[in-house]
Amino acid sequence: MIKIYHFPNTRGLRAIWTCEELNVPYKIQIIDFSPKYRFSPEFLQISPIGKVPILQDDSITMSESGAMVHYLIDKYGAGKLRPTIDHPLYPTYLEWSWFAEATFTSSSSEIIRHKRAFPEDANIEVITEFKRRATFCLEAVMRFLGEKKWLLGEDFSGADIMMGIALTTYMRHVAEPFPPVMQSYFDRLSARPAFIRTKQAES
Repeated sequence: MIKIYHFPNTRGLRAIWTCEELNVPYKIQIIDFSPKYRFSPEFLQISPIGKVPILQDDSITMSESGAMVHYLIDKYGAGKLRPTIDHPLYPTYLEWSWFAEATFTSSSSEIIRHKRAFPEDANIEVITEFKRRATFCLEAVMRFLGEKKWLLGEDFSGADIMMGIALTTYMRHVAEPFPPVMQSYFDRLSARPAFIRTKQAES
């Protein structure tokens, strides 16, 4: 069975959500998120840089949430949640999957890192700049999405899982209201039964 080392409201939600969409059995190990535990010799044997999520599937161990989503879909999806590699939308699937993490979430993550590094002396100008960058990314997603139901049109995919968790991070750390198009998209994401089960699973 797949094991996911996780802490609530972090990127491990992507792997959990993917398992839920695919009906893949898994179990969650909620970790002690304190630096003392995360950088302990015990946990560093599992996670080389003391981060979550960690996914274990038999002899395989992974630490990048986006890679987990693609791995689970490729191994267990049986054609679900992604276009075939020769499909015209396959590059779009890859593009927005990785935009969600490498570009969009990275701006929000810098806010988290800055506040964590300077809990008593956070620089408001630094935070404001990364909020601006995150909002610029949000606007790019909104322009691409337009009137589409999902990022690939009518078909929900792993790209939407990636983007959905990026949006939850934006909501918590940028805390700006979504424009109507993005709010409708997020409402559709969060109404999916698999998403609801995902949030219940980590509580």
